[in-house]
Amino acid sequence: MNRLSFRRVLLTACLVLAPLATTRAQQAYQSPSADLVKILEAPANPITSISPNRQWVLVTVSDPRTITISDMADSAYYLAGSKIRANPDYRIENIGIRSGTVSSIDGKVERQLQVPAGGRLGSTAWSVSGNELAYTTISNGDMSLEILDLATGRTRHVTASGLSGKIRDLDWSRDGKHLAFTVTRPSGTAVMVADVATASARRVTAQSLNFTTARGNIVDDPGCNWLNGKAPLVCRLWPANRKAAPVTSEIPTGVIVQESYGRSAPARTYEYLLQGPGDEALFDYYFTDQLSLIGVDGKITPIGPAGIHTRATPSPDGKYLLVETVQRPYSYQVPMDVFPSRTEVWDLNGKVLREIRNSHVAEEAPSARDAVVPGIRNVNWRPDAPATLVMVEALDKGNPRNTVPKRDQVSLLSAPFAGAATPFIQTEYRYGVITWIDPKTAFLVDRLSRGARQRLWMIDPSAPNGGTPKLVWDRSAEDRYSNPGALVTVLDPATERFVPLRSSDGKSLYLRGDGASSEGDRPFIDRFDIATGKTERLWQSSAPNYEQVLQVVDPDATRIITQRESPTDPPNIFVRDLRNKSVTQVTKVGDPAPYFANVKSELITYTRPDGVKLSATLYLPPGYDKSKGRLPFFFWAYPREFQSADAASQLAGSPYQFKRPGRQNYLMLLMHGYGVLDGPTMPIVGVSGKEPNDSYIEQLVASAQAAVDKIVDMGIADRDRVAIGGHSYGAFMTVNLLAHSDIFRTGIAESGAYNRTLTPFGFQAEPRTYWEAPEVYNAMSPFNYANKIKAPVLLIHGQRDDNSGTFPIQSERLFAAIKGNGGNVRYVQLPLEPHGYTSVETQRHLLWEYINWLDKYVKNAPPRAATSATAGSQAPK
Repeated sequence: MNRLSFRRVLLTACLVLAPLATTRAQQAYQSPSADLVKILEAPANPITSISPNRQWVLVTVSDPRTITISDMADSAYYLAGSKIRANPDYRIENIGIRSGTVSSIDGKVERQLQVPAGGRLGSTAWSVSGNELAYTTISNGDMSLEILDLATGRTRHVTASGLSGKIRDLDWSRDGKHLAFTVTRPSGTAVMVADVATASARRVTAQSLNFTTARGNIVDDPGCNWLNGKAPLVCRLWPANRKAAPVTSEIPTGVIVQESYGRSAPARTYEYLLQGPGDEALFDYYFTDQLSLIGVDGKITPIGPAGIHTRATPSPDGKYLLVETVQRPYSYQVPMDVFPSRTEVWDLNGKVLREIRNSHVAEEAPSARDAVVPGIRNVNWRPDAPATLVMVEALDKGNPRNTVPKRDQVSLLSAPFAGAATPFIQTEYRYGVITWIDPKTAFLVDRLSRGARQRLWMIDPSAPNGGTPKLVWDRSAEDRYSNPGALVTVLDPATERFVPLRSSDGKSLYLRGDGASSEGDRPFIDRFDIATGKTERLWQSSAPNYEQVLQVVDPDATRIITQRESPTDPPNIFVRDLRNKSVTQVTKVGDPAPYFANVKSELITYTRPDGVKLSATLYLPPGYDKSKGRLPFFFWAYPREFQSADAASQLAGSPYQFKRPGRQNYLMLLMHGYGVLDGPTMPIVGVSGKEPNDSYIEQLVASAQAAVDKIVDMGIADRDRVAIGGHSYGAFMTVNLLAHSDIFRTGIAESGAYNRTLTPFGFQAEPRTYWEAPEVYNAMSPFNYANKIKAPVLLIHGQRDDNSGTFPIQSERLFAAIKGNGGNVRYVQLPLEPHGYTSVETQRHLLWEYINWLDKYVKNAPPRAATSATAGSQAPK
């Protein structure tokens, strides 16, 4: 018998002797029932947008995203932490916003955005003044651009020679006279500018935009910006001498070498990294751009040399650019945002006026609490000065273990950027942010991760070293109940930046917050006295409604725009007059999810044995009552770390909200006879000065057990038919619960990481490395306990997972471990999908997987042995 024949015989014997062994095959995409698909793909909830002048409200209703798997199969490269399309995305799908309505805040005027029959709205953009709205429409594979004058209701159609293709990136000039936008065709992406008065546009770029960096998801700013709100535009173009893409050979010309000698360079675990010289060549090709000034007349002036520019931010006076450029050597260990780079100030001719920072090695902050990279780490323009840089630098070399009186220093450097920077202020904690109010007033936040401390200081920018800082508050960042809220900001039409709204006498600002309390959230608005730091409550939501402040209409806060809802009334926009206590309804949006109208919802609370209070949103199927018997249940959860038990016990949400399930896959189970416990809190608390994860397993099991006990005690759940699921860190939680307890009949784990030795430099909020806390990493890794996982597990993972730490190999190895130990496991790999699943085929198939898996192992499963089904017996293994 030859070797090939012997292998065939051996394979046949294995299949006969092991009928329950692993099977591996590609399965066609499946779909649940048509009724469930209709709900899964129903229009999304309405979205509200308030005009910059706070006089108009836009409400849009959109289709769900319907990206297909064929859309995702486009040619792409995965380079330096990013997915890069080989060709521009020029396709025009007849999807988007179904309708758009603009209403005046007095409720007297309503404007409907004009959409062709059978068409859709694409994108919208308010003018800086708030008096006009630009929007695109989609119909029969074509797009058009319209401009709506809100005062008159007149809509003008923008025309231009050769205006065809995918229109997006709408950007108004500050004076409202011009509207810039991009048009993408198979040949590339062009910039066009419309004259608003005549509604005529022209192409202003002969070269195409670099579509790799022009989408705003790769760099800190979009591909084109008005310079100080007016012409010219600052754009990233392909270099003029750009040639064909490099062709990489599959035949290596040598070995790949990485080196490190004596320098500590910890890095978290990343996906899509550069793999060799061929990737470096592609990275250079797709990311290199030419910064250029583009006039409305089409004149193009290159700025400086071509390069990989991750930042090109104009100074407030429009005379300079703050430019960050990636430089070699590229790293094979981290993504491009921590590649070696230099930060410089350029004039508009591309001349380097000052080098601010120059790193020659890839740098990432260590995972330790309050650790940062040494040297200048944060550089931005001061927004209230013509051209002044604000720079932040660690005084402790970035190491929180170093004993120093001050941690960080903030310095200022103004044009012409000569000489040494001027020290402005030093902080005892790590620098957070500065909010500039006026020449004599600013607010500084400093923070300390250990202990979760956060302080707000009032400082004087005109005085040396910020004057004498005045402490406004010192609080725990975890404490929702004491949260004073955030400053109300409005768009300043003179500078196009969001600034705190100030009272007409200049003495007060305004704070709006959630108003968290033990009874639930009660949003509020306060007046904040700048001189004293004291607050005055102007208004707060009260039962039986949940009402949150969206915006303040006038400087003295006599009128506020709110969104109000109740358990029976869907969210709508109102204007409250706080002087005469009157309320005007602006919008009249109906139930956004009528198919869920008979789903019962409730915010429930309960307590685990150590006294930590927990909460969850309970959903019951349409028409259910206890007389029909106990339900099978599915939990969907995500753990969170706390350094205080009091903070972990705080309630989030309100019993007065209009609760409608979203259209996530697991919530569709409500229409299939399951109860769902959504977001049961799973706090992991640092006890007696220890890190939270030191007792991760014990606290996780206790929280899960308390949740099950609660719904069983309510008489609605069958303790023997409860399942758990989660995504990412929630998947990690799911498998740990199956490994360390018998609480759940099965688990569904999406895109998790299960072996923490593969993420040795920290994960989530864990500040220690594997070598500093090996016992914690090992105890928290469910992979190490695969032999104890007896409940069936459904593992799901996107094959193109782009999230830090959650490589697909995590699920592959866990599947092999459970299988090797005789467990019951199904592993579903999702082609082309990243960490968050996108395509319509995938979403339908996942719901089909959920239903089939849970029906088999929960709803229709035989009772477990009495020893494991008795109330309270599902103790840790």
